[in-house]
Amino acid sequence: MLESLARVAASHQILRLANLTHVAAFAAKKGLTIDEVTDVIAFERDDVTKELIESPFQRKAVLGNKFAPSSRFSDGEWPVFYAAIERDTAEKESSHHYGRKAAGDATAQRPVHYSLVRCTFEGEVIDLVAKLGDWPELVSEDYTFCNGLGKEAWDMGLGAFLAPSARRPGGTTVPAFVAKALSNPVIVSTVTLSYDNGGTVVEYKSLPAS
Repeated sequence: MLESLARVAASHQILRLANLTHVAAFAAKKGLTIDEVTDVIAFERDDVTKELIESPFQRKAVLGNKFAPSSRFSDGEWPVFYAAIERDTAEKESSHHYGRKAAGDATAQRPVHYSLVRCTFEGEVIDLVAKLGDWPELVSEDYTFCNGLGKEAWDMGLGAFLAPSARRPGGTTVPAFVAKALSNPVIVSTVTLSYDNGGTVVEYKSLPAS
């Protein structure tokens, strides 16, 4: 399906909200504030940054040796690094999934701490944004169509898609399939998502200069 679409070289600064399980678990157990979590991440800045970038491309025994649970552009059998061009898009994508879980499960309403990571993407992309009118499945809650596109992209060695955001109309996501296309990662801030009065509350705390 992708063979008729142009593959073009591109360079973008992209943003991703991500967290490390051990940091998140430690923060939840200790009841750390956003300031305290920011201090922990700043202290381990280099190691945390490296792991946040590399983790999506590593298979995980706890998931039956898959890269990740099923998501929009992967069933877990191939890696995807989900990011966005705009900070608001990265935030909306992550807060949607957090809010959906919190609304359905009171035990999932505890605050969750993420890192906002900025990095450089350089590689070949296929722009799917213009295809939204023809392919409304790009923002569907049924991921079957997008999984098919992701598998095709992985098989052809594509760097990434530029894809329409399902959570922020007009926003552009960058699901990247190739680790070597990512470089110069920087943790910009700590982001805390919490649930209050039926909605997600987002708080940012910038990391101190290294």
